[in-house]
Amino acid sequence: GILALMREVEDGTPRAGQILKQTYDKFDTNMRSDDALLKNYGLLSCFRKDLHKMETYLRVMKCRRFGEASCAF
Repeated sequence: GILALMREVEDGTPRAGQILKQTYDKFDTNMRSDDALLKNYGLLSCFRKDLHKMETYLRVMKCRRFGEASCAF
């Protein structure tokens, strides 16, 4: 999860970019069918969850780096 992503980003390995590229392969550009709409909705909801994870990651990294006393979750 988030810890694995943190290690990937901190290490600077190229694998982190590969992980992000794979998610776009599942996006269906043919929006004419109901199945495609549901599939894309599911993918976008996953992006929302991932965005929340990244926001949390950035908050944690900011707290670690700058040692702010107001870092509470």
